Amino acid sequence: MKFRAKAFAAIVCALWSATASASLVLDKVIIDLEADGPARGDIELLNDGEERMYVAVEPFEVLNPDTDFEKRVELTLEKSAPIFVSPRRLILEPGERRLLRIALLGERPEVERIFRVRVRPVSGDVVSETDGLKVLVGYDTLVLLRPALEAGSVVSDRESGSISVENRSNSSVEFFDGKACIIVTQECRTLAPNRLYPGEKWVFEAKADEQVEFLQARGRRVVSVKY
Repeated sequence: MKFRAKAFAAIVCALWSATASASLVLDKVIIDLEADGPARGDIELLNDGEERMYVAVEPFEVLNPDTDFEKRVELTLEKSAPIFVSPRRLILEPGERRLLRIALLGERPEVERIFRVRVRPVSGDVVSETDGLKVLVGYDTLVLLRPALEAGSVVSDRESGSISVENRSNSSVEFFDGKACIIVTQECRTLAPNRLYPGEKWVFEAKADEQVEFLQARGRRVVSVKY
């Protein structure tokens, strides 16, 4: 499952001797570069701690997302890339805010391309004889590069005890605020959110006497769907 607006945290542990703490805060973890919107997006980084922070930024393209064949390809400065990410390294003083810019380079693709931009603090060497544990939390932000023209649709099929939803379009779709309600009693249960990338299929449980409803989003456009 891919949860709405969730930070995918990577935790790095290092030896530490000071009592002061550093905390990296991001104002968003998803950048959606829609065809009818700006070709760039900014993420604000905040050092919410009491010490200087060194931050590394590492972009990757994700191939075959959420499949057994998923692969990450690092976007290095030496190679041309479909997106521009800057800066790659930065220093944040306590309380300081800086913008991380992510922008489209070149033409939009025919099928959506998916990227992850890892934003993580990096720790210096330990110089004290007193050792402790420092936990540095980073974020695996999601970047969606939408196609210039959308094509295809999302189709569904209801069978005994389950519903299958398949994204046969060239752009990802997000499902959230889902619920399954017994038609007679209107007793409802909450359904987990999910994001369907192009070509991906999702099957979830749904009893015969339940009506299922989700909010379905493609970028800024949100509609209600029922099964």
